[in-house]
Amino acid sequence: MDRTIAKTGWSPQRWVVLGALGVGAVLLAWTLAGRVTGTRLSVDSTRLTTAVVHSGEFLEYYPFDGTVEPAKSVYLDVEEGGRVEEIIGEGGQHVEKGDLILRFSNTALQRTAIDTETQLLYNLDIQRNTQFNRAESSLILKDTLLEIEHQLLDATNKFRRYDALMKSGNTAISVESFETARNELNYLKSKRALLIERIQREDSLSKQELAQTQHSIDRLNTSLGLLNRIVKSLEVRAPISGYLSTIDAEVGQSIPAGQRIGQIDLLDRFKVRVSIDQYYIRRIAIGTRGRIDLDGRSWTVSVQKIYPEVKDNSFQADVVFVNGAAPDSLKRGQTVTVELMFGSPSNTLVVSKGGFYQQTGGRWVYVVAKDGRTAHRVNVRLGRQNPREVEVLEGLRASDRIITSSYDSFNAVDELRFSDPVDVQRNSS
Repeated sequence: MDRTIAKTGWSPQRWVVLGALGVGAVLLAWTLAGRVTGTRLSVDSTRLTTAVVHSGEFLEYYPFDGTVEPAKSVYLDVEEGGRVEEIIGEGGQHVEKGDLILRFSNTALQRTAIDTETQLLYNLDIQRNTQFNRAESSLILKDTLLEIEHQLLDATNKFRRYDALMKSGNTAISVESFETARNELNYLKSKRALLIERIQREDSLSKQELAQTQHSIDRLNTSLGLLNRIVKSLEVRAPISGYLSTIDAEVGQSIPAGQRIGQIDLLDRFKVRVSIDQYYIRRIAIGTRGRIDLDGRSWTVSVQKIYPEVKDNSFQADVVFVNGAAPDSLKRGQTVTVELMFGSPSNTLVVSKGGFYQQTGGRWVYVVAKDGRTAHRVNVRLGRQNPREVEVLEGLRASDRIITSSYDSFNAVDELRFSDPVDVQRNSS
């Protein structure tokens, strides 16, 4: 009788499962190995720049471009304006105080000055007439008062005689004559009092009228003086001795009031007008020190004035040379670099600044191994910086060598491998 014989070995399904498990194990091992060892990249060491971390004096500063300007300038602004008749001074030449530079004509202004002078003369004539009339009237009233006082004296004496006779019972005079003498006396007294009051009032009115006339004359004198000064300003003269800048005017041109036509500079001292990024607006103050490297030496400068207006993300400040010492080669309009300093120098760990900072923001760097064949990514904390160096706060030690050139092509891998060891001498910065 036939019987079933059992097959020996694994079935195909079992082999498939076993193979899948094997592939998974290999993938898992490869993934784990990658996590442990990190990502790597082979690079050409000859294209790299390195620098050694060292302990040294660090000073935070930043360079700003500035334009050389005279320390003192006087602007020539047209006060009233007019038509340019003659240009005497030329730009770039030296002028002395009071020298005639330019001459205007302004017929409307001159006509106004003549009208004002005519009005002044008219008011002066009114004042003289008023004073003469008041003086004449005052003399007439005083003469009348003198006449009344004389009549009053006679009437008083007459009344006293009549009154004495009446009281003694003498009938030499009548009652009517007595009453007439009394009435005449009272009339003259009242007339005298009225005349005195009139004199006082006319004196008061005369003083007020003369004061008003004098006030008008004073105002006209002030206006005339101002007009004469403005008319005189039609001849533009140098207010100080110095160098005249370019004259922005042409003969026959009409210049409006307030327009600037030039300036006079004192070229014995200079300042530098610096444009500063608004990021530093809280760090710049009056007295902030800096330096300018020129003519083979370093010149100390300080901030003298800060302009508060921020325009195009920057503000301006004036810096001057300390103790007045300045380079002999300095010229107006010249562009110089001013390095403004923030804080005081301090001893700390520093390293040269390079292209790496733009990619990492100072959060990590590549540290070169001792043998120069690899470089590993290390987290760091960097602090203050200047155009040449950056302060090291954490993550690095003195004598560590880092790659300072750009990290653009490294893709932030964990390890860099070099086919040739880094040439420390050639790549040091």
